[in-house]
Amino acid sequence: MSADLPWPALPSSPTVLIPLGSTEQHGPHLPLHTDTTIAVAVTRAASARLAAPVVVAPALVYGASGEHQGFPGTMSLGTEALRFLLVELVRSLSLWAGRTVIVNGHGGNVRGLAEAVTQLRAEGHHVAWAPCAADGADAHAGRSETSLMLHLAPHLVDLARAKPGNLTPFPSSCRTSSPEA
Repeated sequence: MSADLPWPALPSSPTVLIPLGSTEQHGPHLPLHTDTTIAVAVTRAASARLAAPVVVAPALVYGASGEHQGFPGTMSLGTEALRFLLVELVRSLSLWAGRTVIVNGHGGNVRGLAEAVTQLRAEGHHVAWAPCAADGADAHAGRSETSLMLHLAPHLVDLARAKPGNLTPFPSSCRTSSPEA
């Protein structure tokens, strides 16, 4: 994690991977930070497979989660604030990073993320994004996220509280990533 390093230890012009999650309800059995935990795990695994130099930024734990606002624990920035945050963050990173890849763990972030990346590319920044959702994965707080959390943080999953949910696969718009920058 790049935040663990002093600034002189950072490599020159690295690719910076940013895990982007959310803090929101994930059924009665999963923790509020499920999307962030998954995005961090995907980002770390990707960084281990990429050619150096790569650094992993601290996770962005708040996203656009207005669709879950009625549930206690949900903390949402909204689409416009998320877009603005990402634009300013990548502008800052561009002063020392070679490129930035945002690894998105929450479908509600897609619109703000896509708008931010479009704007940043128009400004000449080397930025892209990638989703964490796999083809065939079911929707929010379903078998896919439960299985991942049982692997990543089993002590935080309360299977006794799990209930059947929506098994519809994620829409393709949540899986669509931006082309290489």
